[in-house]
Amino acid sequence: MTTYTHPSSTDGRARGLVRKPMIIMLVLLGLSFGAALTALLCVADDLNDKADLRSGLLLGKAFASSEESMRFHLSDNAEWGEAYDNLHRVLNLDWAWQNQNLGESLFTTFGYEGVFVIAPSGETRYSVLEGALHHESFQAWLGQDPLNVVKQWLQQNDGKAIARLVRTGDQLALIGASWITPGGDHSVNRVEGSPSVMIFVDRLTPAKLASAGAEYGIKNLSYADALAAASADTARYRVSALGGAVTLMWQSDNPGGALLTWLLPLLVLLMGATFFTATMLMRNALRKARHSDVSTFLLEQSQQALAASEQRFRDVAESTTDWIWEADAQLRFTWISGRFPAVTGYHSQDWLHQPLHAFLLDDADLPQRLTQREQPGEPLTLLRCRYRSAQQHIRFCNLTLRPVTLAQGKKGYRGTATDVTLEVEAEARVRYLSQFDELTGLPNRAQMNACLAGKLSGALHSDRPLAVIMIDLDKFKPVNDLYGHAAGDSVLHEVSLRFSDCLKEAGMTARLGGDEFVMIVSDMTSQEEISALCSRIITQINLPFAINGGEVYIGASLGIALAPQDGNNPGDLLRYADIALYKAKNAGRNNWVFYQRDMGEKIVQRREMERELREAIHTDQLRLAWQPRYDVRAARVTAVEALVRWHHAQHGVLMPDQFIPLAEETGLISALSDWVLLRACEDTRRDLPGLAVSVNLSAVEFSDKGLPRRIRAALEATGLPSNRLEIEVTENAMLQDPETTLEVMQAIKALGVKFLIDDFGTGYASLNYLRTFPFDGIKIDKSFIFPLSDSAQARKIVENMVGLGKAYALSITAEGVETASQMEQLKLMECDGLQGYYLGKPQPLAQIVETYCAAPTPP
Repeated sequence: MTTYTHPSSTDGRARGLVRKPMIIMLVLLGLSFGAALTALLCVADDLNDKADLRSGLLLGKAFASSEESMRFHLSDNAEWGEAYDNLHRVLNLDWAWQNQNLGESLFTTFGYEGVFVIAPSGETRYSVLEGALHHESFQAWLGQDPLNVVKQWLQQNDGKAIARLVRTGDQLALIGASWITPGGDHSVNRVEGSPSVMIFVDRLTPAKLASAGAEYGIKNLSYADALAAASADTARYRVSALGGAVTLMWQSDNPGGALLTWLLPLLVLLMGATFFTATMLMRNALRKARHSDVSTFLLEQSQQALAASEQRFRDVAESTTDWIWEADAQLRFTWISGRFPAVTGYHSQDWLHQPLHAFLLDDADLPQRLTQREQPGEPLTLLRCRYRSAQQHIRFCNLTLRPVTLAQGKKGYRGTATDVTLEVEAEARVRYLSQFDELTGLPNRAQMNACLAGKLSGALHSDRPLAVIMIDLDKFKPVNDLYGHAAGDSVLHEVSLRFSDCLKEAGMTARLGGDEFVMIVSDMTSQEEISALCSRIITQINLPFAINGGEVYIGASLGIALAPQDGNNPGDLLRYADIALYKAKNAGRNNWVFYQRDMGEKIVQRREMERELREAIHTDQLRLAWQPRYDVRAARVTAVEALVRWHHAQHGVLMPDQFIPLAEETGLISALSDWVLLRACEDTRRDLPGLAVSVNLSAVEFSDKGLPRRIRAALEATGLPSNRLEIEVTENAMLQDPETTLEVMQAIKALGVKFLIDDFGTGYASLNYLRTFPFDGIKIDKSFIFPLSDSAQARKIVENMVGLGKAYALSITAEGVETASQMEQLKLMECDGLQGYYLGKPQPLAQIVETYCAAPTPP
């Protein structure tokens, strides 16, 4: 009997078997898409939170950067010897404002609206507000008084620069402060008492806040309105500050919103497409046999998994910086990854079935070395193998090999090759820079020391001296200042080439840094040869350097120490050469000097004298001696000459010619001149009514365009009328940069000050300067007056000088008048003024007052 099954019942069972898993699949798909949507929303929210957090961190970093910048600017301006002298010891407005040492550049360059100097008493001594000199107290301008808190901060920080945020109204201000100290300048004498405080204020206005936010990618950064409600598009950040916290707000980047904008529609579309596909599959499955559908589904899933696995491996192999390879037992390539052409420049096909050692440059014995590695899985690493790229460049790689068992049980190798050419080149660069100067290519100090030590050991047993030549470039700093550091680097490079051309194979040239060089010369037999070399060097350096389409000129000073005569160790020779170099620069520069045994002691003495002179200017060791000048027409003394004397504790009274040259060379001449000007003007106004005073100024002073300002300051400080001040200057002042000298003299002349030519007839200037420069009179040097009574020629010379002066409408004063006969002759020659020991020696102020101001001058 045959069993019959109705088709519909059979079909129902098949549909039931398919329907149940398909429904479950649809439910799972719905849950999966729901979970994906929830995860997407969470990710979007998390992205927004992280973006706002990152913006807040960037904002904090911006504030920290501003504080660090302000601390740096404060340290640069407050920890400075000149600032201590001109802002703490005394307030020098010319130094601070006119010379722009603490002026409007702090506002125009760094945006500091407020710059203040606070005295120890709390008084505002100096203030620059929004780039303008304006006296207003720090507390009044800020609208609050955080000074005590600022001082506490400075006390806790040992007076070093600090910067803090302070709330001013509803906004923030960055306030920085520092004690004004000499810093590392030990030449500045400290005064007792509390230090002055330098304060910078940077108001964080809404415009500045928005600009700072834009710089860090924060949109619409502003102060938060307390009444404004928070929105999804805005982020807030609370900033702690002295006086209360301030809340900032900005437009959030909303990366989550952007993510939802793109992915949410795609997710919805994908969900709809998936459900539609599932529905169609279910309808199709109902028409097929369940087992056939399951087999097909499993087969498709296996193929997809295999394809995904292969794709993952391919992606990893192609995205790594290494290239991967496989080789047979003879190390012949059987497979090479796709990164091989990108790294080496070769096509992979060109090297298939080629041996690995043929690819490498220095591993021909690689197969023999691998015979000892028979165990599969045991690694072998070969470091820094070399190969030649398709472009014929030598490159380096780290090669890793691993013995493996290939298909059908065959032995083979797999490995990777990592290109490390840049790393090798970087190591070579580091080794080069440790021995050579990067700018000039010359050996550096380390290599020079090693070479000097080696050469010195041979020089001790040789009849040829070893010369160490220390070289310093003259007038190089103005090249950097006027043309920029790029031009300076170009000059230094050209200088190194000229040095090498002069020295050739006779030794080595090294650069110590800046514009300092050292030559080690071992192939010359005498000092004459070394002198000839130095002459060639200076000649070459004096040739013009082409810079920016123009030409610049520099010089060189050289100091030479010889071994074994001067020393037998590198340290001594370098020190002696440096001492000789110092001597060469003081001797006029652009020359060379051999070290002598007594130089070291002389330099020590000179530096001690410089220190003592610097101290003397500030410790009342200087005195003025006053010499009267007799007016022939008025028959009385109408002027005095103020002559400086140094009352030295050990050496007694020193005359000007014993310390003025030192002051000129060391840069102390300006401070010395200021002291003389101030004291002479003050004493004359107070004690010498009706008398004019003449002050001698060094010729080098007239290269300083600030000299008119300094003279005006002395006149204003003392109240002396400008027509009672006369400046005496020698003829040599017109020889040094005459254009600048004329400009400076004309500016001084505009103040109403008179000019006299001192020591007339002893200089080398052209007589044309009598017409060009604004002189009011000449003082004939005493060397022409001494022989006046005994020499007709001398009388003729003086008569001609007087006539020359009269021709230019100048007053004529004769110096060195020591006898009545000389006085009578000079009167007959129509000299306007007389000065000398016969009329009065240089004497203290009290004696001048008693003699010429207390009673009428005798005839």
